[in-house]
Amino acid sequence: MTKNASQPQSTETDSQTRFTEDGHPVHASGDHAPDLAGIRASDAKEGKHRDTPQEKAEKKRMRNYRLKIVFGLMAPFTLQALDTTIIASALPFIAADFNEISQLNWIITSFNLTAAAFLPFWSQAADIFGRHATLHASVLTMAIGSALCTAAPTSAFGVLLLGRALQGVGTAGVNISVRTILADRVSLAEYSKNWTVFALVSAVGFSVGPVAGGYLTQVSWRWCFAINLPVAVLAVVLVVVLLRGELLGPQPLPQVEGTLREGRVRDRTTRRGRFLVRLATVDYGGQLLFLWGLGLLVLAFTWAGGTYAWDSPAVLAPMVVGAILTGAWLLYEYCMAPGRVMARVFPLQRPMMPWQLLAQKDIGLLLVINFTVGVAMFAVMYFMDLYFALVQGKSASSAGLALLYFLPGLGVGSFSTIFFSNVWPRQTQPCLLLGTTCSAVGITVLAWATNAENVPTIYGMMALVGFGVGATLNPSAMHALAFFPTLTAPISCLVAFANPFGGTVGLTLMSTVFNNKSGSNHSDPQSAKNGIMWAFIALVPIMWTSVLVTMFLGNVWILPGREGGHEVVSGAWMWSFVTRQKLVRHKVAREDGFGARAGGLLLQPLSDANKVSPAETQPQGQGNGAELA
Repeated sequence: MTKNASQPQSTETDSQTRFTEDGHPVHASGDHAPDLAGIRASDAKEGKHRDTPQEKAEKKRMRNYRLKIVFGLMAPFTLQALDTTIIASALPFIAADFNEISQLNWIITSFNLTAAAFLPFWSQAADIFGRHATLHASVLTMAIGSALCTAAPTSAFGVLLLGRALQGVGTAGVNISVRTILADRVSLAEYSKNWTVFALVSAVGFSVGPVAGGYLTQVSWRWCFAINLPVAVLAVVLVVVLLRGELLGPQPLPQVEGTLREGRVRDRTTRRGRFLVRLATVDYGGQLLFLWGLGLLVLAFTWAGGTYAWDSPAVLAPMVVGAILTGAWLLYEYCMAPGRVMARVFPLQRPMMPWQLLAQKDIGLLLVINFTVGVAMFAVMYFMDLYFALVQGKSASSAGLALLYFLPGLGVGSFSTIFFSNVWPRQTQPCLLLGTTCSAVGITVLAWATNAENVPTIYGMMALVGFGVGATLNPSAMHALAFFPTLTAPISCLVAFANPFGGTVGLTLMSTVFNNKSGSNHSDPQSAKNGIMWAFIALVPIMWTSVLVTMFLGNVWILPGREGGHEVVSGAWMWSFVTRQKLVRHKVAREDGFGARAGGLLLQPLSDANKVSPAETQPQGQGNGAELA
């Protein structure tokens, strides 16, 4: 009876149990001290962490945000991915209709030039005018370019080239906007999940583009451009419906606030005044120097070895002038740093590329790594297509389908970065080393396999290169963002530029070697095979250089928990295994979830107890959330 009488009492007490804000039960006496023993016993019995109401709400909010981002950005990102390669199969037919076979290369060059040269412009626009306005403007630019290409009369080749140039400008804007939005308002671990989806979309678009273009060309090559118009309309609708209230707006401009107090700028109470004030902060000198300098270099490398000889004036002139202007751009950005001469001359303007970003050692090394990623990706996508067509005798559509063996490796590599970032080892440097090594091995073995005509090995190495590319793209961006949490747009710009620039230089080198080794008779399978083999051999030193460069990177530890912080090491982390040098880990916070942006770029050093040497492989304790050194 006593036992039965006590049961209702226990039930009544449980039903009236209250909880504190952190989710712990309050004692019946009103004492707010949590029953720690009961909580630990319950958690141990269930074998899982008990989320507080606040944590559950945050997880739900982040899950909804991720879904909106994925569905809202899928259409514009697919649009720019298809625009890059969809006309590859249609080029001969387009040039023939315009009677411009000798100028066929300009259909690609006009797009590539603007797609690379306008990246910094959109990067600065995303910060000054906001993500939403920048994304809409870039999609609209792509749509206008596609409409011009679709309607271009065959007597006006210049109209087609203008349309292609505008498509390139819009592609640069979409590329920067999507990369920047994916990195906004999330931790590095969350960013790795978001970017993986879009890396696969980009790869599928890059791979499927030539195949889709081939089938569309059977109806009319104009459909290769017209298909973009309904996709652009869908992109605008999805961005407005899903993302209008989610994206970051124009970023604060402290230098404008200061000059406002001095009465040196116009009133910002009107929309026109606010627009003109923000327009005054654009780094016009840096933008023009980059546009002409890097644009001329891309043009020179596009022409060299194919359209013109390396020693021809058409190649040497843009290469020399482009190199000089690029050097002038670097000097100009150095002088635009706070307190230096150009910053005093133009106090309102913001440098398009902050000098502290360009001067950081790891950023320079990451540019080299991303450069070689572009080399590997373009080598497989273009020269393996050439191999299947000239050596294996496949049709254009069959050769395009054979390139799809690149995708499984890319998918596995991209998804593996989620595991490496969120489960083990929760570091970026080991993943980058694995990715660059796989790409280097794949390109090296392809040189042998193409000559031996070992098709199974060729397919396997294409997948291995894909894995290396997928395992490198995401961690390289995460690594840079870890050092500069508030410079999302400039970092996205550097990564987005290094990949296609590396691909352009790599293709130029391969084309030159191919033409020299295969001779003029490209239709002979034996000659073509010899040229392709030597073209891949020419890339081997470049690819293994990227592996060596990775050894001198620092490292980033992604901390577990909802805070989303991380720790960084600036020294050569892998090399310190040899030198036994102790490195200092600094703790950095990105952004406070859906709250305010992290302020400043200061790296707060951990205590002396958190100075780690490569030999120390034990956890540093829960106080700083450190993982294995």
